Amino acid sequence: MKSKKPEARDPDLRSEAASGFFLPGTLVIGVDEVGRGCLAGPVVAGAAALEPAVLLELGFLSDGSRPTGSGAHPLLRVRDSKLIPENEREPLAHQIAPSIRGFEVAESSVEEIATLNILHASQLAMARAVEALEKKIGKRADRIWVDGNRVPESLRDRGSALIKGDLKCLSIAVASVFAKVHRDRLMSELDVAYPGYGLARHKGYPTPAHQDAIRNLGVTPVHRRGFKGV
Repeated sequence: MKSKKPEARDPDLRSEAASGFFLPGTLVIGVDEVGRGCLAGPVVAGAAALEPAVLLELGFLSDGSRPTGSGAHPLLRVRDSKLIPENEREPLAHQIAPSIRGFEVAESSVEEIATLNILHASQLAMARAVEALEKKIGKRADRIWVDGNRVPESLRDRGSALIKGDLKCLSIAVASVFAKVHRDRLMSELDVAYPGYGLARHKGYPTPAHQDAIRNLGVTPVHRRGFKGV
């Protein structure tokens, strides 16, 4: 069964603005995870903090509204990473990196997924990404916007969940791009280590070709034992 494609939407800064994003000294972080529905590989989370001055220069309003019309700046081309063609994601990540305050990615391993379950492993990866970004910036976030309907326990005192946040919140969308690029690169490396499974092509998702390869070749150490299809 094919997964439903996400609806098209250009994310804005309304969530960030409501959290004081444009006030001096305020740190707002967006966080997202990728690879939750895969049969192989770690789950990866990205955390990103944007630079208010840059976004005001691009025409964003103080209420977080996007500028009218399309723009050439890479940040204006960011959307949910699933809506960006694969060959455009990594170049876009490189282009936006100099214009933001910072980003970090973090993983939860296949072993942690087996021990904790995929939900808690995803939450752990998100908490790790936020912690790493706060350490890099040298400041504790005032507000953290998390894609989905659940905030990691360690972030609940300053976190807010946003369903379909990668379609709505620019900080989350930027985080999703970095997480997706990191995980795709990792799966290409695992494809070399475990040839025949097509990991570089399907990135570990449960495609018919991947499930056929598991049946024919067996399970590798990077497969998520206990998942249906493995």
